[in-house]
Amino acid sequence: MKSNEENASSKFAKNYYRHDHKKQIVIKSPDIQKLQEVKIDERTKLYIALDANPEEARSRYLNRLEAKSMFYSVKKPVASTTQAKVD
Repeated sequence: MKSNEENASSKFAKNYYRHDHKKQIVIKSPDIQKLQEVKIDERTKLYIALDANPEEARSRYLNRLEAKSMFYSVKKPVASTTQAKVD
């Protein structure tokens, strides 16, 4: 029979490579006190560096938003005028 110490070390070796023993990912949020707030509308705010241009940040955000909406918008086909209307 193996001693308890030998069993413990073999269990550690088996569990060492399992996924649940990986190092946890830590995401640190930036300090908002050190950033400049740019108000887009009543519900939207951006936080940029203190030395950045707020007008440029606002325009870049709105351009990105417009490009995204154009990409995702699906246009419905227009009914031709030659088709007869069904009552």
